[in-house]
Amino acid sequence: MNSTLDDIRFLADSTNRVDALVALREGPCDRDDLQATTGASAATVGRILGDFEERGWVGRDGHEYELTKPGAFVAEHFTNFFDRMNTERRLRNVWGWLPSEVNGFTLEMIAGAVVTVVEPGDPYGPANRCAQLYRETECLLGFDAALTAPHHFEVLYHQIVEGMDTEIVFPPAVSANIASTYPEKAAEVFGSDSFTLWLHDSLPLFRILIYDDRIGIGGYDPDSGVLQVYVDTDAPEAREWAISTFESYRQEARRVTPDRVSSEASG
Repeated sequence: MNSTLDDIRFLADSTNRVDALVALREGPCDRDDLQATTGASAATVGRILGDFEERGWVGRDGHEYELTKPGAFVAEHFTNFFDRMNTERRLRNVWGWLPSEVNGFTLEMIAGAVVTVVEPGDPYGPANRCAQLYRETECLLGFDAALTAPHHFEVLYHQIVEGMDTEIVFPPAVSANIASTYPEKAAEVFGSDSFTLWLHDSLPLFRILIYDDRIGIGGYDPDSGVLQVYVDTDAPEAREWAISTFESYRQEARRVTPDRVSSEASG
């Protein structure tokens, strides 16, 4: 008699079976649909459907197959498990750059998140993902310990001057670096009615940004200062944590008026 592990292996050992299960979860399929989805031969699709029927996971209505209630249960939980394992795999080498559980952050919050990491030949992948989200929001809240990518500031600048409501907490050194590197644009941003700046002397080395519909969490390499990973999600639990964390640092920070940006940042 097959064990539970045998059923898990049955799915996990075959990409075609997983793809077929995912397709059937989306709705009834005929054999041609499943061949197109999986790229498998007609004979392979036939064997997969036969195995699914033997386990009671699918039923047949004419030429179409659909998941039974037990099959839908298996599909939901196996695909959720698969997605979580995929997230863990992508985070495995960069997890140390994200907030720790001491900060109240857990992996479960980002189980279904978009994960962008630095790749060979693409050192700005995480920053580019962050910039993309800037362009898709009308309001931005958060804090950032570094803001090192030049084009990152350029996108932020354009969004703010076009009216994106922004409230951000920076370390004094970051604010000073922006003011000295981009004096004219920084003056325009810092003087904008849609921009509120707070300074905090001991921010952790990660970023939290809150958009209209998503939140993003970024982690930096402490040696290079390069953003190594950016994780964004629309999960309510993650959003609640992000807002609470942002508000706690904002409460400790000091608000800076435009005329005092330079002196506050350098002091």
